[in-house]
Formats: sequence, C-alpha cells, structure tokens
Amino acid sequence: MEIRKATPGDLPEIVNLLRASLGESLIPKSEALWNWKHVENPFGKSPVLVAEEAGLICGVRVFLRWEFRQGGRIIKACRAVDTAIHPDYQGKGLFKNLTLSLIEEIKSEGVELIYNTPNTQSMPGYLKMGWEKWGKLPLKMHFNLSVGKGKSLSQVSNWESIRHLIQELEKTPKEIGSISTNLVAGYIHWRYVNCPLFPYHFISDGETYLLIYRIKEGKIGRELRIVDFFQLAGFDSNGRKQLNSRLKTIEKNESVRFTSYSGLQFRKDNPLEMGLMPVMSIGPEVTLRQTAMSRESLDLPWAWSLGDLEVF
Repeated sequence: MEIRKATPGDLPEIVNLLRASLGESLIPKSEALWNWKHVENPFGKSPVLVAEEAGLICGVRVFLRWEFRQGGRIIKACRAVDTAIHPDYQGKGLFKNLTLSLIEEIKSEGVELIYNTPNTQSMPGYLKMGWEKWGKLPLKMHFNLSVGKGKSLSQVSNWESIRHLIQELEKTPKEIGSISTNLVAGYIHWRYVNCPLFPYHFISDGETYLLIYRIKEGKIGRELRIVDFFQLAGFDSNGRKQLNSRLKTIEKNESVRFTSYSGLQFRKDNPLEMGLMPVMSIGPEVTLRQTAMSRESLDLPWAWSLGDLEVF
C-alpha cells in the first residue's frame, strides 16, 4: 500500500470513495462541493493524502486550511474534515496512519494547530492521536415560545448590494485581544455567498454592520442561527436599534422558535438583544491539536463564531 499526495485526477475516485464510505447523509458528495470546499478556499487548497493499493484508492484524509488573527498576529491552522476508508479496509489502522502522515506534511508549512468538532464515535480516535478537548462551545440562546410553525419567508439575499461593506470588513483587521477568523479578501463571499449547502441571509445597513444568519429546522422548532456578526467603527446606537428591530421582525416572520449565537462573541458590550438567559456550554465539542504552536492552545482567548464551527 502506498500513501501519497492526491492529484486532480484522483477526484472522481475520491468522491466515489466518500459516497461508499459515508453515504450522502445530509451533505451530498460531489465534485462541485469538493472544489468549493478544498480548491476555492481563500486560505489555500486543502492538503490531501490518499492510500492506494493495486490501483485502488482505499483511503483519503483531508485538512481544510484556515487562518485566525489575534491583533497583528496570524495563526495558520487547519480543520480536520473529510476522511473516508473503503469498507474492505476499515478497522486496520488506515485512518490513523493517514491522519498522522498528513500532520507531518503540514508541519513544515507553518501550520500551528488543527481544530475540529468530532462526533462521539470519532472522538476517542482523535484523543489517542494527540487531540485535546477544549470543551463545548458556549451558546447564547433566545427562545420565543409563543410562535407556531410557519413557512420560511426569507428572500434570496442581495449580497451584491453590500459588496462595498464586505470589502471594508475584509481589509479592516479586528484590533481586539481575542482570536477570530482572519477576514482575508474573498472569505465572506466564499464561506457564505457561494456555499452550495445552505442559503445564508444577512441583516445590514450597508455601511457599518453585517449580521449573517441561516434558518435551520430542528427537533424543537425552527432556529435562527447567527453564524457571524461584524461591525465597523461607525456602528452606533442608531445602528444597534435598527439591527435589533430587523432581527425581531425576521424572527417573527420566520416563526423562529429560538435564536442562537456564539457565547464567545456575546460579550457585555455586544449590541444584540437576546434576553436574560445565561450563556451555556451546550454547543459542539471542540478539540485542538498543536503542531508548531509555542503557546498552550487550550488557554488562548478563542472567539469562534458558529460559522467557524459549522459542519460543512
């Protein structure tokens, strides 16, 4: 068996392997999705290793490139995402072999850490390979118990109308002490406008703030998930009042049962009005693995958004 870097010619076989190993589930496997996720990513193309035996690709391991920023410091990272082992080769240590081999590949590229949100089945395997539990993402929740079921009324968002604001956000680094995703040029468009999996919508005045959300159906009702919120220096009390008024209107029109937002971003000075319920650690379980970071990554002031940690 040979473990090697993937080539563009491997893509059809990789997609077939993902389907055979994982099924379509909630995220359909396709070359278009792969290219959006692993080729068009503004942080760079994903490092991919495959295991091949007798001309058959029997395993694949992929890390999604990411960048975080803390003031003027850039932290190069990867997110452990797609992995698939052919059913005939499962249970033979191939997943571990591919994962550790890919870690060695990215160490020389200045990648400082790997993060992900593994499920309960894969969690033990990651912990054995050096991942550490950071904990569950804190969430700020606001429930509206008076609404009933209704049809989603969100219109297709006109992202072109806020092109200038997006450009300003992506060239204005956050000068704060916490660590958040580095808004490189093209990130918002790639992550939210071009995403082939979910329709994302926004609330904005076109000049000083941008709230990005999506509507998600769940077991306890319709969720309005605030995946990211950005503001510029000109955002003031009038903007705050407008933002909350628009948010409440959307919650009502969409028959939203609850609204969710990252508790790491809901600080005391946060402009969103989301009731008195405390922030609770009930979100996805986050794990980290250091590769070349000098500081202890578990203790850093992370400010992940729900958009950073969504499964996509």
